[in-house]
Amino acid sequence: MKFPLFTLFLFSFFGYAQHSTSAIVVDSADNAPLEFVGIYNSKDHTMTNADGRFQFTSTIDSAVIYRPGYQTIKASFSNLKDTIFLEKSILELDEVVVTNQKSILQEVYESLNTNYSNEPYSEKFMLRAISKYNGEMHRIEDITGKLSIKNMFTDDTIKESKKDFIVELTNMRKLGLKTDDKNAYLVFPSIKSLKKDLTDIKITESKYDITEHKYNNGENTKVEFNKTSDSTDIKGYYILENSNLAVKEFKIEMFFKKSKFNNNKWLFYKTNYINRHVFFKKDSKTGLYYLNSGNIKLSVITTDEEKSFEGKHDLNVILTTSDNFGNFKVTKNANASRDLFKLDYPYNPSYWNEQNQLLLTDEMTAFIEKVQDPQNDFKISSNLKN
Repeated sequence: MKFPLFTLFLFSFFGYAQHSTSAIVVDSADNAPLEFVGIYNSKDHTMTNADGRFQFTSTIDSAVIYRPGYQTIKASFSNLKDTIFLEKSILELDEVVVTNQKSILQEVYESLNTNYSNEPYSEKFMLRAISKYNGEMHRIEDITGKLSIKNMFTDDTIKESKKDFIVELTNMRKLGLKTDDKNAYLVFPSIKSLKKDLTDIKITESKYDITEHKYNNGENTKVEFNKTSDSTDIKGYYILENSNLAVKEFKIEMFFKKSKFNNNKWLFYKTNYINRHVFFKKDSKTGLYYLNSGNIKLSVITTDEEKSFEGKHDLNVILTTSDNFGNFKVTKNANASRDLFKLDYPYNPSYWNEQNQLLLTDEMTAFIEKVQDPQNDFKISSNLKN
């Protein structure tokens, strides 16, 4: 049967119609912007930035708004408002149990081999690294690429080969000051070390205070842990899927109260804060969980031997993944163990003008405009002119 040309055109048009929306996601209780909120459907995905903002485009007229610990929203594009309010899941506080570390957490660790992949797999990623010096934006870097990984959880007792962790960069934009005002350089983590740190979800030391409580009608358990000493305060939590004890979310904060300075030539430095926050998601095809997104924040204090000054470097690195357990080739074109800010790749303006996986924040946009001002006298490192 033959169809009129205009009918074929309509089939084509409606088959590839684009739905798009931009909005901000906030906590319904205090209107605080929510970072790391996933917005996705069966074909596309994005997430909110530090301002709680996102842009989502898809040929499918549906979107899921999801973050662990909050009520999930499912809606069509036309039903999504400019501001989306997420309500926290109700905690059943009457079921609080105080226990020792070797109960539920030991079972969680034993289930890692069944809930997560222990076979080689590939995935795509987007990475954002932001550093500040004394409260002011200092460097920004966005990278997209592919990873081929032997195991999700690294075993330090087994020596890895170069083929066990392969990185292929596909896009990069970076801009920032080369050093701080004392000519000191803050070393960024590598892609390999970042991935390893984000999947390090075990607390192996003893003497933690452990508290558990169930919520979501008993479907999930929140396990909180904390430990205080003269030198360090540690606190955090797990969000668990009760049916299989899979970790859906993990957060740990470490405050170093009496850490000693190390030194490299004239520069003295110490880390006084580390925060790791990770979200895992279940793959519908394999039934296995994967690292969906996460970030690492740390604060480093610098000075000299005479303590004539004090500088504060804050680093925030965000990693998101997609096409997990994908069947695609990963061709090495970058050193997985190299400092992120030392990696080089050509800048593609058309890609970055169109991408919406992780929007620039207002602060980042202002920094880019400031540093690129031809009247400034900053010594910068950038690939934006390539």
